[in-house]
Amino acid sequence: MVDPSEAVGAAEAVEAVGAVGVIRRLGLFVRGSFPLPLSVVFGALWAVGVTGLYAAVHPHAQHWRPGWGTVLAAVTVVVDLLLLRAADDLRDLPYDRRHNPGRPLARGAVLPRDLVVLLGVGAAVLLLLNTGNRPAQLLLAAQFGYLVLLVGAELRFGWPPGDAVVLSVLLSAPVQILLNLYLYAVFLGDTGLSADRHVLAVLAVVMLAATHHELARKLVRAPGERERTYVHAFGVRATTALAVGFAVASAVAALAVLRPWEAGAGAAWGWLVVLPVAVVLRAAWSFVRGGAPRWPLRAVVGYLPAAFTCYLLIGMGVTA
Repeated sequence: MVDPSEAVGAAEAVEAVGAVGVIRRLGLFVRGSFPLPLSVVFGALWAVGVTGLYAAVHPHAQHWRPGWGTVLAAVTVVVDLLLLRAADDLRDLPYDRRHNPGRPLARGAVLPRDLVVLLGVGAAVLLLLNTGNRPAQLLLAAQFGYLVLLVGAELRFGWPPGDAVVLSVLLSAPVQILLNLYLYAVFLGDTGLSADRHVLAVLAVVMLAATHHELARKLVRAPGERERTYVHAFGVRATTALAVGFAVASAVAALAVLRPWEAGAGAAWGWLVVLPVAVVLRAAWSFVRGGAPRWPLRAVVGYLPAAFTCYLLIGMGVTA
């Protein structure tokens, strides 16, 4: 006869082993799909940079510096990006099994249910961390709800089709918009300021910059037949022109709202938004004239961090 206490102990041991297995597999996922050093720096720069740009354009912001609220926002953005990576890997699983079999999910190092657990627990943790700022919490909840709809539509109905890269990026845009609005809610909560129409200008600047990044990271000269790239939709030359154009448009939009040519304390800091465009122009020269097979990786990795760093310096300089 089996002792009930022994049965309970065996069940607890199996549960513990299962939990350890999930953690181990999620560790493999992080190492393979979300390299921590680069991801943490990128997420932190996103948070402080975009917040700095909000401070620079708000007419009543004074002496802005990153505070504890910004630190919490940086942690939130890093974890949020991890969750977005998990959601993208779930959506792209059939494609990755064929074209990127080395990715953790595609090769079976992590299971789909592991990423579902990560998404659920991660979302709950971020909502809990942001309980002190109700608008910020609601924006995160809206982002998570929309993300569930995207993943569900992809896994359940196969929509949008994987080859519809333009439609996919348009449908994914609200995810980034909500994350940037979350940063605005944190900024307002930290400073006690009221919302201002200039938030729309900042959203335009950041989304234009993000669109350049999206185009550039998939810009290849000779794509495979089923490779997901905008070259299939627009061609190499047009995609290159669009990639450069969105980066330039982001800088122009920033200049239009910052107006660094006007007299005033710190106004000249606004010219810094031009610097990331130099990264883009150099990459374009290398790609077009040098015959590189794809857009230079250093420019893909470096453009947005450079832009976010400039936004941070501008925010600190304009409000000093």
